[in-house]
Amino acid sequence: MPTIETLTIDHFRIPVDPPMQAAAAGVISAFELVTARITDSEGATGVGFTVMQDGQGSGAAITAERPFRKFLMGQDADRIEWLWQRMYRGHHYAGRGGPVSFALAAVDVALWDLKARRLDQPLWKLLGGHDQSVRCYAGNIDLNYDLDRLLKSATSDVETGFRSVKMRLGRPTLAEDMDRVAAMRAHLPAEIELMADANEAWRVDQAARAMAMLQEHDLVWLEEPIVPDNLEGYSYLRGLGRVPIAAGENMHTLSEFTQLIMAKGADFIEPDLTTLGGITPWMKVAHLAEAHGLPVTSHGSHDLHVHVMAAVSNATYLEWFAFDLSPYMADPLRVKDGFAQAPDRAGHGITLDWDKLAQHRIGP
Repeated sequence: MPTIETLTIDHFRIPVDPPMQAAAAGVISAFELVTARITDSEGATGVGFTVMQDGQGSGAAITAERPFRKFLMGQDADRIEWLWQRMYRGHHYAGRGGPVSFALAAVDVALWDLKARRLDQPLWKLLGGHDQSVRCYAGNIDLNYDLDRLLKSATSDVETGFRSVKMRLGRPTLAEDMDRVAAMRAHLPAEIELMADANEAWRVDQAARAMAMLQEHDLVWLEEPIVPDNLEGYSYLRGLGRVPIAAGENMHTLSEFTQLIMAKGADFIEPDLTTLGGITPWMKVAHLAEAHGLPVTSHGSHDLHVHVMAAVSNATYLEWFAFDLSPYMADPLRVKDGFAQAPDRAGHGITLDWDKLAQHRIGP
């Protein structure tokens, strides 16, 4: 029985050039990366990571480094569900979201990577192995782009191999948003799908007006038109039947997703394993959605999410995240003709360049 011997946490701040903007987050000039490395008694190592906006990573790093250690050291590395529950319940009073969820994600991914590497299996196969080929969309963060740059960015996405493109909404006026959507739809070839993400920009009444105007543009979905906690609002907006709704990236627990689904608040369920606490709860959300006849899409960290998306039968679109880690890893994921292939390498198949990351380390 392999037992956990070491846990190493690192914390990095990665610059974003050029800066990006979304309605909820504002201008983003950097993001933070918290990594977890777990070594077992047989010498195998698993690596996990979680990604946050600038200035938000220290809480996750501290939680993973010290408080989680007592739940992991000397324990059976294969009992991932048990270890996850120990860490989660051990921080239930102060956790159930925020830095605790992000810290859980880094450690949980490392545990799954460790197990898959030791078994010499690709993670997506270990988790279920449904379809190695996953449809992708370009998850642009482009609210600060002027119209010319917005359209050029979309052209670049199509030339890169994407067949689905997302744009941001939430400009100062709804008229400006609608003009940008109309220009984007006219600019893209007819066969290229278009999504839009409002990043919580609107009140319910504003979202209803926007959806009426967006109806003619045949969007795959409108994402997070209102704040994530307003489940009654999501239920109302979905009931209008104008544009399919995607939601869930800001939810931290299985319970929150249960409430969203029971409220009939979304057409596409969108769990993010870095927000939710890792692979362990992400798979539960995906199966919960499947039980209610709903598809799942992903948010962020495409190099990790490709495995969970390839594992489940109700996967739809993998978001190709705008926060790019590919310069810091060997053999990054590629998109071709709108699809990415989950790696056949053992574990999640990600090899980080620790020397290159070191220049961005926060703390000792």
